[in-house]
Amino acid sequence: MIVVTSVSCGPIKPKEEYLREAYALEDKQDYKNAIKILNDAVDDYPDYKPSLLSRGADKAALGDYKGAIADYSKVIKLDPKNTLALYNTGNNYKRLNKYLIAIGFYNKAFKSKGGESFYFDRTPNRFNLQDNFDVPAHEIFYERGLAYYNVDSAKKAYNDLKQSIKNNYKADECYYYIGFLYLEIQKKETACKCFQQSAQLGYADAEKALKKYCDTLN
Repeated sequence: MIVVTSVSCGPIKPKEEYLREAYALEDKQDYKNAIKILNDAVDDYPDYKPSLLSRGADKAALGDYKGAIADYSKVIKLDPKNTLALYNTGNNYKRLNKYLIAIGFYNKAFKSKGGESFYFDRTPNRFNLQDNFDVPAHEIFYERGLAYYNVDSAKKAYNDLKQSIKNNYKADECYYYIGFLYLEIQKKETACKCFQQSAQLGYADAEKALKKYCDTLN
């Protein structure tokens, strides 16, 4: 008699277990091995967005920005209004110095939240997975502001960075960049006041800017 043993080719772990293992490695900054686990997770659950988002973040941490974008693109294909995937795609295009493309994704991230003027920031809720895909508006303003800064769109950069300051997010860096925006329009005194505010908030590069541009005002 021949006995045939059935071997399942399905997933061998719950999808949440893959994530727990990957998160533990990420906490140790062991992104390479976290990616290996997430590769298995994506093979077993190709439409599970948290695995793709986590793998994208790990790839970005290792400098593989194109690989990160590829993972976020898969999430966006599954969920076109996924704020986190849109935002992170923008961040990685910015790291590749593709600022205009990055700005386009930041705009889409805002649109996914209801728009720049009527956005809704979700409060993280462990019972609602969708809440974990949100990004606070002030973070998008900050990153988009830096992208605008790098394409010499001064007014838009200023407006975004001021929104970030208004929400007390990375105000030290925002004042620093706004200082340079004022330098560009020959408003040295105002620029130096911004550098001073940045320095007072602990941003080291602002001290260098003060010494370089503002000695005559000290």
